[in-house]
Amino acid sequence: MGKGGETLDSVYGEFIRLLEAEDRAAAVRLALAKLESGELDIPTLYSRILAPSLNDMRCSEDEDTCIWKEHVRSSFVRAVIESCYPHVLKARDRALRKEAGDRVLVACPTEEYHEIGARMVADFFTLAGFETTFIGANTPRRVILSAARHVRPRYLAMSVTNNYNLFDARQIIGAVKSELGGSVTVIVGGSAFKRNRGAATETGADLEIHTYEEIAALPKGG
Repeated sequence: MGKGGETLDSVYGEFIRLLEAEDRAAAVRLALAKLESGELDIPTLYSRILAPSLNDMRCSEDEDTCIWKEHVRSSFVRAVIESCYPHVLKARDRALRKEAGDRVLVACPTEEYHEIGARMVADFFTLAGFETTFIGANTPRRVILSAARHVRPRYLAMSVTNNYNLFDARQIIGAVKSELGGSVTVIVGGSAFKRNRGAATETGADLEIHTYEEIAALPKGG
């Protein structure tokens, strides 16, 4: 329950109502107001409000209508995330994490168009004090490898939603490890790994994580 007495369920219900009304401005204002009042923090907002608003979407209309409505909702949630970035930095600084820690590269494999989860993960890494580079959805293998050479990350974090993209994730992970050797730890997450037990190991990843708390607990500094 937040400081104003509202439960997470009531905040979530109001957020869903605004999404269904396609009121982008009000949805952004609601999220920012809850952060500014201290009723929600970034991990709770992202994990308990934003992610479920996408994962639990129901549509009983025709396929084309459901697709464009899903795209509209995704754009609204993306707008909320972008608007929250100043709060991510403030929360990081309040936690005495002003000095950037190890570098992290966050990416999605080729043909993976669901990037909002990865975008949230990038903010979680920033919040936890990491220097984060987010290169987004549908990134070809050669581009991720180029970014890895340039950034030289301590961690490569890869998000996969579509099961069909697990093969490409394995190819990318193999290429990055071949290039950087033991200097990089590969982390995977996303619903494709939740649905397929053992997929993380099969792709060659070192860790599978899904929460901010797991990110915050990662070793830093060598």
